Amino acid sequence: MRKSTLTKTLLGILLIASAASLQAQNAYLQNVSLPRYIKAGVNYPVSAWARNLSSTPLPNFSIRWNLDGGAWNTGTTINITAPGISSSSYVPYTHPVQLNTTQGPHTLVVEILSTNDSDPTNNTVTINFTALNNWADKVVLLEARTETWCPQCPPSNTETNTLMANPDFAVGKFHLSDALNDCPECITYYNQHNITYTPAGIIEMGEYGGLPISSQWNVWEDAMTARAAGVAPVEMSMTSSVNTATRVVTVTLNAEFTYSVAGIYALRVFVTEDGVPGPQSSAPANYIHNKVMRAMLGGVTGTTGIIPTAPMVGTNYSQTYSYTVPAGFDLTELQLIGVLEHNLGSFNNRYALNVVKGAASGVGIADLRLGDRSLEAYPNPFSNELYVSVADVDGPARVELFTMDGRSVYQHNTVLGSMASTRLDLSATGLANGAYLLRIATEKGTAEQRVIKVN
Repeated sequence: MRKSTLTKTLLGILLIASAASLQAQNAYLQNVSLPRYIKAGVNYPVSAWARNLSSTPLPNFSIRWNLDGGAWNTGTTINITAPGISSSSYVPYTHPVQLNTTQGPHTLVVEILSTNDSDPTNNTVTINFTALNNWADKVVLLEARTETWCPQCPPSNTETNTLMANPDFAVGKFHLSDALNDCPECITYYNQHNITYTPAGIIEMGEYGGLPISSQWNVWEDAMTARAAGVAPVEMSMTSSVNTATRVVTVTLNAEFTYSVAGIYALRVFVTEDGVPGPQSSAPANYIHNKVMRAMLGGVTGTTGIIPTAPMVGTNYSQTYSYTVPAGFDLTELQLIGVLEHNLGSFNNRYALNVVKGAASGVGIADLRLGDRSLEAYPNPFSNELYVSVADVDGPARVELFTMDGRSVYQHNTVLGSMASTRLDLSATGLANGAYLLRIATEKGTAEQRVIKVN
């Protein structure tokens, strides 16, 4: 089994305390975090920010922690240079004793102590987690909202492209209220978040017991890195195949548990597309959209009932989906994200237990390329008709013409013959003069050629 590298930077959960008296210090903790699942028998640092809700500066503090109600691990008292910690500042602190425990569920309590604390009820942070002897790599999911009119979306798009290149991260971008809004179930699903601004990022859904929603795209990587420090109790895998003639994608999603966790489970597959041209406010010419959500296999609620509420360790649970890719979507640019969701009772109280990502082809679209030399198209330039053939290929085929900026302007299903070329009547298409990409998809693969339209 693969083993993930422990990321020691533990960032994360913002814990907001109650209102404070202005007459004395009011110490509280921020940025105390621990992944939901960690490795058993491995040291983890316990880190926090010491903060103060009061306008009266905090002159000193100490932090202690205990595991499962056991003895406190005390830390030294930290004296702050005058005037102390104000309500707008913080002091980071890493406890000298690291956390190391055995397999199973545990509860970590971290507490801050100070003199003249006006409200001791907000001094502790409690985190429930599970340690695992056997684990799988953790892939962190980002559900990003974007729109073409959004001035901040070009830089956030660059950020999500960078994140997607990391094998520990997966990104699906939901376009709402714009020209790329081609996935009704995706829109219904995302609108349940009730987000009214763009860009927006939802990381791991509700992994830390709430639904962290952030418009600060420049800190998404840090938040995802903190979650990637953990591991998962389930190994995910995915296989897929593409019939280039019928444009049907078949995906099988597999889940095998290394540790049984009770709950309600849902499987789903995000289908995304890269290299999609389109308009974008405040962006340079020829702007390209990436990770565009095209379909959500399993629908708005996902596929339930495949995994029992008490899954068996070592048992493979699988679900197969089929999806017919609409004309205009590029089969070679499709990406798949398989998600296993652990539902804790509501849409906003759930999290991605683990995720797997890959291209939309079990054998690889590139391996199915027939090559430009296999396709013959004449006359070229053409006026109102084209004759096409593909060497050593007959049977059903799909023909498409694309503008050079990627828009599909002609689609036609036909049957290729091995003894003669196939005639395409383009007289009624209204195509403008210029260059086009001709693509023919067959059961044996795809072939492309540049053609020129003239009067």
